[in-house]
Amino acid sequence: MGEDVSAERMAEHFINYLFEGYAGNARQVRRVAAWLGLLALGIDKIKDNWHGSNSRQLIFEKDGQKYKVRYNHGVRPNGGIEIVEVAPGRGSPDAAVVLQIASLYEAARFYDSPRLAKPKTKKAA
Repeated sequence: MGEDVSAERMAEHFINYLFEGYAGNARQVRRVAAWLGLLALGIDKIKDNWHGSNSRQLIFEKDGQKYKVRYNHGVRPNGGIEIVEVAPGRGSPDAAVVLQIASLYEAARFYDSPRLAKPKTKKAA
């Protein structure tokens, strides 16, 4: 999936993954599916470019920094989406979680005002 894809197509890609990969049966899959359009539209407002790195993660760049969007069971209270800054190196290693979304309301807030927290880790000089 290339950089010039629309937010609608990006959301559709990940919803298809959820419902084909998990058959839409898991409660967390159904919950998160409702947020994906809002998250895609919010990211579309701030991204320089984006692409699906594989069927499970969305990768985007903002101001020269790479981020990945993924599901995490550990987001409280019932799992959610996190946006993680990607550190330099092979395999897109995690640098820092810059945003966690745990509800439809938080997804809507991100859509209305998409902002990423400054990472808590220091970048190597």
